[in-house]
Amino acid sequence: MTRTSLLQHLYQEEIYNIAPKLLIVIDKQWSEVSIDETILLEKIVKALKLTLASVQILTRSEFLPLDFQAFAPDYIIAFGSKLKNSGRLYEAIQTDGATVVVADALDRLDEVKKRNLWITLRQVFQN
Repeated sequence: MTRTSLLQHLYQEEIYNIAPKLLIVIDKQWSEVSIDETILLEKIVKALKLTLASVQILTRSEFLPLDFQAFAPDYIIAFGSKLKNSGRLYEAIQTDGATVVVADALDRLDEVKKRNLWITLRQVFQN
């Protein structure tokens, strides 16, 4: 084998397939999140082919995407936390370099709200 052919197979593209940065905003302290809410959040994140360890979770009652500029998220999913100047829920909102989806608090997600959330998340993360 020539040196060139060896180098062509040195780096596999899958190594560089870095997942987008996801920031999750919840409306209460992590210590107050119940086991059922944690399990639900794990299921939501797993459906996006991520793990809780691979996302950032912050607590805010309301926020602007600019508040998280230092984290440089590609996506923000808020549970119970309100996006300032917006009352829209279960819609993908493009703002300040991030896609934001605001949903009800984890303990208020019934089957209909979960379905609405999943429809929106599928549209956002289909790429």
